[in-house]
Amino acid sequence: MLFNSTPSPAIAKRAPSTRAQANKAKMIKAIVRNAADHGLDQLSIGQVAKRAGLTTGAIYGRYEDRDELAIELWHSVIKEPLRARLERGVEFMAANVRISRTRDMTPLTNDELLALIISDFESPDEIAKIGAEFLVVARRDLAIGEVVIPEVSGWLTDLGLVNSQSAIDKAAIVIALSASIGTALRAFVFKSNPSWYLIADGLRSAAAAAQPTQQQADIEAPHWTDPQTENPVRTALIYAVAEVVAKSGYANATISRIVRRAGLTNGSLYNLYADKEALTDDAMQIFLNLASDVNRESNARAETQLRIDRGLTDSFMLAFMPHRRQWLDFRLECLIASRDHLPTRRKFRQSLERSRDNLAATMPDLAQETINLLSSGEQAIGIGLTTLGPYTTLVQDGDYFSIMAKLSEQNRLLNSK
Repeated sequence: MLFNSTPSPAIAKRAPSTRAQANKAKMIKAIVRNAADHGLDQLSIGQVAKRAGLTTGAIYGRYEDRDELAIELWHSVIKEPLRARLERGVEFMAANVRISRTRDMTPLTNDELLALIISDFESPDEIAKIGAEFLVVARRDLAIGEVVIPEVSGWLTDLGLVNSQSAIDKAAIVIALSASIGTALRAFVFKSNPSWYLIADGLRSAAAAAQPTQQQADIEAPHWTDPQTENPVRTALIYAVAEVVAKSGYANATISRIVRRAGLTNGSLYNLYADKEALTDDAMQIFLNLASDVNRESNARAETQLRIDRGLTDSFMLAFMPHRRQWLDFRLECLIASRDHLPTRRKFRQSLERSRDNLAATMPDLAQETINLLSSGEQAIGIGLTTLGPYTTLVQDGDYFSIMAKLSEQNRLLNSK
């Protein structure tokens, strides 16, 4: 007997019931709140079930683990607002760049768009902060990274970050992306970024007017000294906690892993620190203070050399130094951990304020308002810039010097004495 070659009709999928749809909505709302309160690394099926008023069995019926909760959050809530945020930043700050759109956006009036851009930079909401956190966590979490990294990399291509762009336009796009990401991440510590629209508008004007300049060939790579203390045990623990936190995140960095990496015992750690948080805060403050000192030395050297960018480009060069990668990743992890670790947030804030004050001491001829804007801009763009590494290979191809030189000229940073 011959088999019937007529294909069977497709089995129709039953539409989800109203109750199932309502339960999923509850779950997603609970995932958002869990992430906003405690971060992606501490998403919990038990906590989501409790917040949603459902059983853990109901949650496991849809999501097998924490990573699946995060991926649901990414697809259902985060990715579209994050993409729109990055698009707005590039369209505003890199005005000369042609963007290849892949979807239509809801038309906005100029006033509505301006209000949204100001809010993006100055008052990032929880969705923006979680979106920026996804970009950090995806760098080290394989399950999240295999979803987020290729998708975001494709966005950057659509936004014009391609080889065919000029070096100045590449730099403008990277600065815009870094600002959009960094202002959201900086809000973990400062809650908001006052007057950041003024910074963005200045960068926009500088990028639009910048022309290639030859003086950038004279820039020295800023000297970097690895953190050292007078106590070898403390130094070993600082190196170890930075490595473990950078690779696995704050929540997943256990004391056992840290002391094992340092070649020490638990007792060695507890002789110096009350807990992991105290050790992490010590390492973070040492690193941030050292980074601030290096930046300020660069500013002072640039002023002595009469460099037309007054040292503003050196922050980009520091971000590109390969042997600083671990410390930069450690900084990002501490930043997102500061959401629900008050001492970490306080220490991070103190270090950033110290950096601002050091900048004022290095540039005493500038008004305090100008110092505040320069410091806030340097912080947010630096934080955002170090997040972009896995998403594009073109970050280091930009001509940042020409834009920073124009920014210095337009703000009279060289002629204010």
